Amino acid sequence: MQILRLKITFFCICVCVLNNVQGQFHSQIGLGNYGGVHSLYINPSLHAYSAYLWHVNLAGVWVNANNNYLSMHLPYSAYRIPNRIPSIYRTESGNPMFSNSWIHERLNGNNKMATVSSDVYGPAASVKIKTWRLGFFTHGSAALRAVRINEALAHAAFNGFDSAKGAFSLFNVQSNGSNHFDRFAITGTSRAEVGFNLAKEIKLDWKRHLLIGASVKREFGFQGFHFNSSDVDVKTINGDSLYFGPTKMQLVTYGDKMGKGMGLDLGLTYVFHKKDNRRNGVYAANHTRYFSKIGVSIMDIGKINYKNAVIREASIAEGGVGVNLASSRYSGISDYQQALDTFMNQFVNYSSRVANYSVGLPTRLVTTADFQIKKNFYVGGIWSQSLRNKMSKNMRYQSYLMVSPRWEYRFFEFSLPLALEYDYRSLRMGTSLRFGPLYLGTNSLMNFINTQNVKDADFFVGIAFGNLEAFSFGKQARKKISHLLRGKSRKTSCFSF
Repeated sequence: MQILRLKITFFCICVCVLNNVQGQFHSQIGLGNYGGVHSLYINPSLHAYSAYLWHVNLAGVWVNANNNYLSMHLPYSAYRIPNRIPSIYRTESGNPMFSNSWIHERLNGNNKMATVSSDVYGPAASVKIKTWRLGFFTHGSAALRAVRINEALAHAAFNGFDSAKGAFSLFNVQSNGSNHFDRFAITGTSRAEVGFNLAKEIKLDWKRHLLIGASVKREFGFQGFHFNSSDVDVKTINGDSLYFGPTKMQLVTYGDKMGKGMGLDLGLTYVFHKKDNRRNGVYAANHTRYFSKIGVSIMDIGKINYKNAVIREASIAEGGVGVNLASSRYSGISDYQQALDTFMNQFVNYSSRVANYSVGLPTRLVTTADFQIKKNFYVGGIWSQSLRNKMSKNMRYQSYLMVSPRWEYRFFEFSLPLALEYDYRSLRMGTSLRFGPLYLGTNSLMNFINTQNVKDADFFVGIAFGNLEAFSFGKQARKKISHLLRGKSRKTSCFSF
């Protein structure tokens, strides 16, 4: 078993990094006619087409955690917490108990990934000036992602590297047995931004509109890190000997001095309105604000520059190394951390330097579509494709595709989105609600319904309010009828004596 532990310890640095980390809001709310400042996080041009004369967001927060490895199966509903938990699941003092047996692993031979992220939406405001819209917003985010973690390593870490729990059961320890570890990366980032938006509504014939918009942002970078390892092969030669293939690891830490940078969002939207003479029935009952609203944007272009980043590298040279575990250097070692230190000191080449370092913003391409089916019923869609590599050092939001029916009124809005989330890995149903100044929702509705089988967590909530202009369909219809009546009255007066 000592052989197995030494195999594992070469990769334990990734677990240590995860333990030292402290700490995308994608919502259909920003797509609607009452999105206001929320639209700035989807497409800066959508801001030009809003029901509000002015709009203010006081505060909002979004949190998400997802992975393809662990799920939690509670023996009771989470809604029983804290007062109605069955006595069998309470400690002697009456507090809720927790068992590791409620955490289930998904072991399928594939590499594992995990992402934990949170976005905070601070004070933001917008105001309409004729056909222009001016906006100001603040935003902060923090994220941790682990990509392509070897399943055997994840299983060993989950079981505390305890052989009695079968922590090393997924490794091949037979003579001449080979274990291959793919390249993997673990990244943690945090930042805050202050942005200004300028959007323009260009009115065309038949109530059609072309919307253009841009947001310029000042970026502030906080602490972060990036750890990556190249592929490596570990082979069991016999009961006492191991062979480690050539590999290279790098750990970059930054943020002891605040990083600074600039960001840019660009967007374009076309609002298509059918000609009124093509409509049937009573005008007031059939009138819609638009038929479709199609937009495209590139979000978060830019980077944050850091000074005094510490770059540490460790490598095993070409040709690899062999280790005899029966030698006096390793005999008697039972602690895997001590074995790791001994191995590193004997075979691994180190280097460390301080340098400037840049981290890219989570650049992504966003395409939106919104169709008005009936007076208050819409079907919207968002496709957000990340332009950052999963393994890169840069900040990154996961890609997704969402389609959402929406019931929209002045002071009430409800939607049920269906999304292919987490880089198109999982199909999820969500919901969102806007009721007066309050908005809240989730992109993982089933986890709130069935809390006894939780695979991911997602939730957002906030408060925003504004001053509505003459945006109601009834008022538009009355204006139309009044205009027709005035025209008819003028014609009658021309033939009177």
